[in-house]
Order: sequence, then structure tokens, then C-alpha cells
Amino acid sequence: MKRTKPSVAMNLMKSTILVIAILFLCSAAFGQGINQNWKKDLEESLEKFIECTNTTGEKYQCSGFIGESIAKVYKTNAFFSQKDSRFLRINEISKSLVENGQWHEIGYAYDQQALAEAQNQANASKAVIAVYTTSNGIGHIAVILPGKLQYSGTWGFNVPNAASFVFNDTGKSFVDKGLSYAFSKSMIKNVVLYSYK
Repeated sequence: MKRTKPSVAMNLMKSTILVIAILFLCSAAFGQGINQNWKKDLEESLEKFIECTNTTGEKYQCSGFIGESIAKVYKTNAFFSQKDSRFLRINEISKSLVENGQWHEIGYAYDQQALAEAQNQANASKAVIAVYTTSNGIGHIAVILPGKLQYSGTWGFNVPNAASFVFNDTGKSFVDKGLSYAFSKSMIKNVVLYSYK
């Protein structure tokens, strides 16, 4: 029986299937999406975070909850270290923000347009964080959550929905409140919003 050469259409179809498969695998590996149970999962994380800070002498060891919360909400390991098999600690996150090129600066927390964009990005399944930086480096990080903008009387802006894990005062930690609960008005000039690409 004589073998025939594959047709151009057959080769095109195989190439198309290969491209679709590669795109699917890449989106599965790097894609983001919203966990439909994010609120319940974050509330459980908050309980564990408070327990960690109350029982661990070195509260710094509990700062992996920030990266873990992003993973729980947005299904992405943006702040997970494969090398160390753990989520990055707060001092390691600042280096990661600069070096990995995966975070896009939206703007400052005193800019209403940036606050609205942060909420829009979160609602579009993009991980978004608010980072307060001091002269010593990152002082605090809050996670922007899916939800609606809400007016903050203390800030005088409509602010996005957020979660915050506060190390030095766990009573100020929260899930599913306005971003203004995480930072005082005097801090917002040093709070930058970032979204994960």
C-alpha cells in the first residue's frame, strides 16, 4: 500500500492543536482565578495567623500568611518560594516585587482612580496588593479582595475591599473590610497598589 504525504490541512490542524495545548498548560501554570470560597478560607487563615502570633516568639515567622492569602483568593503562588517550599516572608516580598517583573504598579492609595482600578483588577481575578513602605522597607501589606468600592470617611475616598494581617496588633487584622481599615490616612502617601500580571 502506497503511503501518502500528510495534507497541508492535516499539518495545520496538528499545529493548531499543539498551540492550544501549550496555551492551556501555560494558563494552568501561571493563570489566576478567584476561589469561590475565598472569604471562608481567609477567615480560617486569619484564625491561624492570630494563633501563630500568639504562640510563636518570633512573629516574623508568621508573615507567610500574606503570600498564602493571595494563593487562597486568587489561586496563584505569586509569593511562594519553590526553593524553600514555603510562602515568602514580608521582608522577602519586597525583593520579589522588584526582581520577578510579574507585578505592575497601579498607583498610590491617595489616587481615587488607582483605588478604583485596584478593585476592578481584583474583580477581574487579578491578585492585587497594597504595600506600605517605610525607610526600612515594607512595613505592611494588605490584599485587595473581590467586592465593591466603599466610601471611607477617614480617607475621603471610595476604597476597595481588603484583608489585612497585622503582626504587631492582631486585633487590627481583618477580612472583607475597606482598605482604609489597614492604613491610616497619614500612611496613604506611602501605600502603592500593585496587580499581578
